[in-house]
Amino acid sequence: MKRMGIVDKEVDTTLDGLLILKKKGCHMLKKEFFGMMILLAGSAGYSQSIESGKQLLYYGRLNGAEENFESLISKDSANVDAYYWLTEVLIEEKKLDEAKLVQKQLGNYLSSHSSAQRTLLDNIREAELLLQEGNIPSAKLIFENLRKETRERNPEVLIAIVRAWLHTKDSDYNNLLYLLDKAEKKDKNNPEIFSLKGDVYRRVNDGGKAVQAYQEALQKKPSFAEAAYKIGKIYLTQNNAEMFLQYFNQAIAKDPAYAPAYYELYYYYYFRDVNKAKEYLDQYIAHTDPSVENDYMVTDLLFASQKPKEAIEKASQLLRNEEELAKPRLYKLIAYSYSDLGDSVHALQYMQQYFEKEEDSNYVAKDYELLANLQMKFPGYDQEVIRNLEIAIEKDTVVANKANYAATLVETYKKIGDKPNEAKWLGSLYSWKENPTNLDLYYWGMAHYSAGEYDKADSVFKQYTEKYPEHVQGFYWRAKSNALIDSTMENGLAIPYYNKVIDMASTDSVKNKSLLIQSYGYLGAYQANVKKDFEVALENFEKILALDPGNTDALKYRDILKKWVKAETEN
Repeated sequence: MKRMGIVDKEVDTTLDGLLILKKKGCHMLKKEFFGMMILLAGSAGYSQSIESGKQLLYYGRLNGAEENFESLISKDSANVDAYYWLTEVLIEEKKLDEAKLVQKQLGNYLSSHSSAQRTLLDNIREAELLLQEGNIPSAKLIFENLRKETRERNPEVLIAIVRAWLHTKDSDYNNLLYLLDKAEKKDKNNPEIFSLKGDVYRRVNDGGKAVQAYQEALQKKPSFAEAAYKIGKIYLTQNNAEMFLQYFNQAIAKDPAYAPAYYELYYYYYFRDVNKAKEYLDQYIAHTDPSVENDYMVTDLLFASQKPKEAIEKASQLLRNEEELAKPRLYKLIAYSYSDLGDSVHALQYMQQYFEKEEDSNYVAKDYELLANLQMKFPGYDQEVIRNLEIAIEKDTVVANKANYAATLVETYKKIGDKPNEAKWLGSLYSWKENPTNLDLYYWGMAHYSAGEYDKADSVFKQYTEKYPEHVQGFYWRAKSNALIDSTMENGLAIPYYNKVIDMASTDSVKNKSLLIQSYGYLGAYQANVKKDFEVALENFEKILALDPGNTDALKYRDILKKWVKAETEN
């Protein structure tokens, strides 16, 4: 693959994350708390349909589960168990307002039917909604009453309480383990108990005990794919590819319909082998509910597979179908795809739309780089290019990327003739390059020199002489810079460097003829004008003529100096 990174910030790639957005909130992937769940109450007449909904929930098919339980309620408003499980699905989907409406609907039914009674699980669901609202004291009170009422001997109640607490981030995990131990004593062969224990241990970052608990769940039910999947997730956090791939594949082998494992394998191979990624994505889609999220993933993979035309077509279809609900990142995907096709006009249009529609907080460094690179292809965007590249440098934490942005900034400032800023970014480029060369120092120093920043130029060429003491150029440009700093020659700042140039250049007077002539000329002028030592000054101009007998300036100054020397002698 020629590039990665159209992903979210959770993954460190060369494009900082553009497109996949590993969806923590994606309803197909959220589910990790529903093992082999059993109802506390409910007539046999509903068991098969309820179980079908629970099975969909287990597989992470939340849309299907929601529709299943809604259908049950519409057919029979007395099916109190369906209310419970519909609420469970809605909480899992983070649709708390809808979950509250379902509970209100159940309350209306119970109040109008004196013979109907609230089940124990309905009380737990009420408490869980309170937890979701942050009303922990009221939720705790309901849980405590249920524990007293059942004398902590009803494993389904204990399991449901643990599950409710695991939907929050503020739990007493020791207490949850205590409840699960109590449940285990009453239901030793229930794999969900051990799966939930693993979840609790994961929350306290005890991966070893979590794996052990999930392994026990697999012993109780060898086909329990969720447990193998959760072990894989632990190794995923440790970046142990050998182990997490083993367990994700094991989950599929145990239950080919277990979609979350296909997703993880798809996501892993997305960055490594797009053909294998497609195989797993196809399986994932085949075992999940139809959703727009699946369409987004198909679009992402088309882009990653270097199929820009197909990616544009699929993304454009999503934009038409989703309209205002479409994710802005689609515009970026289309921009990249048009750029790959060499269509900079459309690429820039879509990238500009992306910046208009996306939240500022979601922009990453590569967004600004792409926009700048596209703007560079058209006149009148120089200042926008500069601004975008400077923002990219500020946002990007990868030094190699900063160096690339700086190199482009240098070319942009060179184009518009801004030498001070060209020099500034040449300095940054030098500091960020992995293996800078003498030419990087040379161009940096020369940019300062051309900008009239002679002190800065001298500082850079000082670094040059220290790093490359065998190169005459460093000393020569120190001499030139100091000559302009000390424009009257009064302080003689350039003299040591011109002397050094002469020492080094004299080893090959033919090759270094120009350097020697300039150096002798400066020394001659210094001796004549500042030191008033006309004889020494004359010697320097004679040395120029030895190299270049026809040098008109040297001939002129030699004649003048000879007269001055003669006048001094006569006096």
